[in-house]
Amino acid sequence: MTHTTTDNRKPARGSLSSATGRKNSAATTAGKDPASATRSKNSAAATSRRVSRNDLLLAAIAGALAMVWLLAWVGRTPESLAWTFLRLSGVAGYALLGLSVALGALTSSRFIPAWLAKPLQFGWHGLLSGAALALVVVHGAFSLVDATYPQTAAGVLVPGLATYAPVALALGTLAFYAMTTVYVSYGLRTRVPARWTKRLHLLAYPAFILGTLHGVMAGSDRLTWLYGLTLMVVAMATAVRLLERRGPKRAPATGTPK
Repeated sequence: MTHTTTDNRKPARGSLSSATGRKNSAATTAGKDPASATRSKNSAAATSRRVSRNDLLLAAIAGALAMVWLLAWVGRTPESLAWTFLRLSGVAGYALLGLSVALGALTSSRFIPAWLAKPLQFGWHGLLSGAALALVVVHGAFSLVDATYPQTAAGVLVPGLATYAPVALALGTLAFYAMTTVYVSYGLRTRVPARWTKRLHLLAYPAFILGTLHGVMAGSDRLTWLYGLTLMVVAMATAVRLLERRGPKRAPATGTPK
């Protein structure tokens, strides 16, 4: 009986030893957690600093543009300054819009370089789209303080009410609304059905066409080369995307030995 009792107690000691080992292991892991937590905090802090620097840069640019706009509004700047900002923002916004549409058409294409991973593709596409939309807003804002053909807010926002080239400016306004719809709908993609997000995203193509017509009809600069080059890039990207979608699909492997 005594031996039986002794034998029954040994597993208990083994269980205690195992439990003690687990506790020691847990204690060791807990001892490592502070260092891991510190690294995570440092990484989060570095990311926060990068975001803060970007926000400060964007705020500085927006503040500088707002200051120039206010000075032009009160007539404290050379007459050509507002026109310069008007033209530069329009041309740059159109170029970025074209690049955004072309990159969007080629997203996930086999012609995209291997180093440009899918997250980078979406990242650059979103960055170009946002920058193009921001420049279009600047373009419209400086049309209000242009010394030669100043527009009213209604003339900028309501198609057909502009006092200069009403048709051309109406096309620009419609392009702006189409761009805004694309950008906002994608930002709300988690709240909007996926099929509607995809359909609204296709408005980027009409926005580009309307923007091209607006620039050709209302622009006073000789930028035929820019419109031609941008149209060619977007057309080629779109054609590649359509050919990839309509191309023959690979037959599934049957596993039949030759």
